[in-house]
Amino acid sequence: MLPSVLTKALSHINRFFGLLGLLILLTILTSLEASQWIDNQEEVFWIAIGVGFLLLLWWGIVAWTDRAGLMADLQTAFLESQMLPSKYERVKNSFPWTLGENQRLIIRTAAAEYRNLVDRAKETQKTLERYVGSSVSDQAAQKAARFELGGELRRVYVLFSDIRGFTRMTEMLKPEETVEILNKMFTAMQEVITQNGGDINKYIGDAIFAYFRRPYGNEGDASKMVLRTALRMQDRFEILNRVYKTAYSQPVEIGLGVGITAGTAIVGNLGSANRMEFTLIGDTVNLASRLCGIAKHGQVLVNDEMADVCHDYFDMTALPAVQIKGKSGLITPFLVNGERLTMSR
Repeated sequence: MLPSVLTKALSHINRFFGLLGLLILLTILTSLEASQWIDNQEEVFWIAIGVGFLLLLWWGIVAWTDRAGLMADLQTAFLESQMLPSKYERVKNSFPWTLGENQRLIIRTAAAEYRNLVDRAKETQKTLERYVGSSVSDQAAQKAARFELGGELRRVYVLFSDIRGFTRMTEMLKPEETVEILNKMFTAMQEVITQNGGDINKYIGDAIFAYFRRPYGNEGDASKMVLRTALRMQDRFEILNRVYKTAYSQPVEIGLGVGITAGTAIVGNLGSANRMEFTLIGDTVNLASRLCGIAKHGQVLVNDEMADVCHDYFDMTALPAVQIKGKSGLITPFLVNGERLTMSR
């Protein structure tokens, strides 16, 4: 849109100054021609003044119509590109004394509409970040904004958390109490996860599906941050749980299990052209969900790849191998007991 508007504007400007140059040239030629036939220089002077005035009047009329044409072209271009609001009343006729004000009105309205578009784009970006997280790669964010299906293979840490005793709690409490408990829990967990560099992909009932970027090479600091996040989630949940026990119509007895895996996953948009969501898929995601499913209240379970990365920094216990749904062989979960040295959380 902008190149076409500039092209039209430049064509009008070139014509404007071209006519002005032609006016000056014709005035000079008229003076030279009259001086050859009339000896009285005063008469020649006044003839040149008269011709110049007529040419100036002609140039003013042409310039006015040209400016009116430029205004009409700008108005049409802005309307076609939706740079003017749909309720904008098109300017149809402009006289010399109203032309300037009408042009300023069109430009001011277009500028205001442009600012509105920028503000809506910023709000859309904020909304996108609420759904896909603020630290999503630029490429993934651009795909989400363009509504493109597809994804890319990424190294990630995947975290699932799930409430133990949720079904029984929903049977005992009023629906609004259940919603309040979930929202308080989600808010607290979201603060812990995002403060430690993670992003929440989605809430699934009473579960949280989050992920962290996994670097290449030395991943000691990144992996420590992930497990610290899980342990702090357990600590925050215990604080909330003490409130839950007495703050509602019935005593609440719930717990939190966490499962974490290190691996690779496809990160991108899944679905159809009319309905899609930004998510992660792959064996790493599935295994994290399964580990979360078998974790008891207060436990953080990780896969062997995560255990290999973090065994120098955290005290872990290998649990008996179990059969995980969807896996052909047995899987050995590792229970995270705490961070080494201080064993603090």
